[in-house]
Amino acid sequence: MTGIELVREFQIAATGARRALAVAERAVADLNAKAEAFALAFGQPGEASPAIASNGDALLTADDVAGILRVSKATLARWRVLGTGPGYVKKQGRILYRSETVEKFVTSKERTKTREEGA
Repeated sequence: MTGIELVREFQIAATGARRALAVAERAVADLNAKAEAFALAFGQPGEASPAIASNGDALLTADDVAGILRVSKATLARWRVLGTGPGYVKKQGRILYRSETVEKFVTSKERTKTREEGA
């Protein structure tokens, strides 16, 4: 077998491996999506089911809000102690945030100038 034939065989094998990897990655992604949907629908033991507010809106967890505001969960906890963060509810020992409250908190922090008047 010549060097050119060997390189060609290697290219064919590499292409097949890449295709097989892509198929496997899609299958894993599909399985993960199905597992998450199942856990949400049926509330797996040890998995928290999504909390629903009285008006039907989903309540956000501290993880969700920390991601939205791009702060740590510790910062959210400190804000709760100081009373400076978004309002929250405590339901069955869990800290939850209404999406509307988080949105109002973000809106209240909007600024149009780099300096506040009188500062």
